[in-house]
Amino acid sequence: MHKNGLEPYLDTLLNTSELRNDCNIIITKCSAKDYISNVDPALENQVARYYESSVNSAKHTGYATNVTLFEFYTKMKDSFSQAYTVLGTTTVEDSENSDVETNGNYIAGQNPISDKDKIENMGLAVFNNDKLIGELTGLDTICHLMIKNDIHSCVMSVPSPNDNNSYIDILLTSEKNTQCGVLYENNVPNITVNIHLIAQGLSLDNTADYSTDEELLKIENEASNYIKEQVLNYLYKTSHVLNSDICGFGKYTLKNYKTIQEWENSKWLENYKNANFNVNVHLKLKSGNLFNKS
Repeated sequence: MHKNGLEPYLDTLLNTSELRNDCNIIITKCSAKDYISNVDPALENQVARYYESSVNSAKHTGYATNVTLFEFYTKMKDSFSQAYTVLGTTTVEDSENSDVETNGNYIAGQNPISDKDKIENMGLAVFNNDKLIGELTGLDTICHLMIKNDIHSCVMSVPSPNDNNSYIDILLTSEKNTQCGVLYENNVPNITVNIHLIAQGLSLDNTADYSTDEELLKIENEASNYIKEQVLNYLYKTSHVLNSDICGFGKYTLKNYKTIQEWENSKWLENYKNANFNVNVHLKLKSGNLFNKS
């Protein structure tokens, strides 16, 4: 299906009166039949509620996102963005990979942690027009949600400023909307992203004293730099590797064109692979009592 494209199937689905346009869409690495037949809710009696809770749980992890059928179809037809949706698969019971990546840095089906659920939704399926061209990890998805102002809350492990071999867990929420802008230089898009986050400490490195302003500032700076690095990795992956503007940066350049023909001649979706990025992460650590002496 990814070789021939999804458009004929989506046209059929959108013209089916029994199907609502606001239903969620998931791209699976296995067959749809295997995915559905392996649904075995451990904590829920009704399958419909299980699907609903599975999608909504992404609000608290950031490892997936809620994409409706209509949204997916619209992005597939847009001239300033590309389509994406949740990546799902059946789980592997006995994984040979025993290393757990930090912050969910793997795609669906690679999770080494055993679970009673036989299906897993993690990461994003990335499209160019109606064809599947790549997969993004759970960590990439967190970065995507930060840029798209869809991050509700997520827990991220950041390197300790005193020991790069240990990590500090922080709870991230958005402070205000992310600001994005696009400027051209010699027809090369230069994209600026300003992300504003609030962090709360969930764990401590017992070798350091986090009760001082100096130590808290060190955590803020370390977390900001780490998140900036991950966001840049994600953005260059979408542009230089996949050439798919799933963030929709193209909408920030529409104002520069007087006619639709001028916009189409700019070939934004083709030119996105040449984009450069400047990311600024503004993080405020509001830790309550967790980082204070008791």
